[in-house]
Amino acid sequence: MIWIAAAAAATSVMAGQGVATVQCRVAAGQGLRDCVVLSETPKGANVGAFALKLAKGFHPQPGDRRIKDGKIVIQMKFKLP
Repeated sequence: MIWIAAAAAATSVMAGQGVATVQCRVAAGQGLRDCVVLSETPKGANVGAFALKLAKGFHPQPGDRRIKDGKIVIQMKFKLP
């Protein structure tokens, strides 16, 4: 599975692609913790689990407009094998 991009807005899923949306708490050092999968498509392709692993290395910049009430929602698009 290849990570294509972190999408800023909801996008349609094309053939051969997967999309996962995760929500995480933003830690004081701008790292992420307590991440959960909000949605994943297609079901059973494990894109949600893969997105959770990638989210651990994501560090939003201070002032990122996607951070609301100490949480951030990230949508990731993947190319499926």
